[in-house]
Amino acid sequence: MEKTICELFAGVGGFRVGLERADSNWNTVWANQWEPGKKVQYAFDCYIKHYGNREIYVNQDIALIDKNTIPDHNLLVGGFPCQDYSVARTGAKGIEGKKGVLWWQIRDTLEAKKPKFVLLENVDRLLKSPSNQRGRDFSVILACFNDLGYSVEWRVINAADYGFAQRRRRTFIFACKNDTNYYKSIKKENLKDVIHKKGFFINKFNILNKNEGNEYDFKYKDILDVSDNYKIDFKNAGIMKNGKIYTEEVIRSRNKAYYIKSDYSKG
Repeated sequence: MEKTICELFAGVGGFRVGLERADSNWNTVWANQWEPGKKVQYAFDCYIKHYGNREIYVNQDIALIDKNTIPDHNLLVGGFPCQDYSVARTGAKGIEGKKGVLWWQIRDTLEAKKPKFVLLENVDRLLKSPSNQRGRDFSVILACFNDLGYSVEWRVINAADYGFAQRRRRTFIFACKNDTNYYKSIKKENLKDVIHKKGFFINKFNILNKNEGNEYDFKYKDILDVSDNYKIDFKNAGIMKNGKIYTEEVIRSRNKAYYIKSDYSKG
């Protein structure tokens, strides 16, 4: 598989930095960064300062971009805002997401380009929002992935647990197309075993096999049905595949020591 990346909501290129440090063969074929309502685009200026001012790095509202014009890629990455993901039926237009919510730009890109893998980042409260219907917003996201033929694993990761001097809890979402070799490797695995033994996160983020989670049948008529009726108590880890959701409150293993990284020792 070609290691090609599309970076949405790129900021200053955080995902790109991590991927290229992990493997220099990763190639970013397209990136978009736009800060609405700002005359000066500081993040984009920083991005092109590091990576060059190229046509494939686009400083334009993603909603105005024809997703079919984005180059083909095998990995889509991005950190998108946590907003209200409610949807509504709009007559002949079918079902639409709330205007201005950037998740739908990701969803449209997935539909147009069909990347094999997706890695996204959001705040930890995404799993619990909104307050009057806990879990609805994340259920909408999972349903979108499900309808497009993806399976999804997620994990809330706190940077402070892994040696960084910052308590920064973020929900990371990994999705794979259901025709990939990776999916075939986990297709028949028990849902809990994917999280604890076979999944995307377990190799680097060890956890204790201590708690029991909850399993849900993920059945719905359409996205509007999910938006109107779904309420799931999502925990800090979970998976969706084969029409099932499993979620569990995991605890980081303390078998490995992590030290705060600094350059203070150099004087």
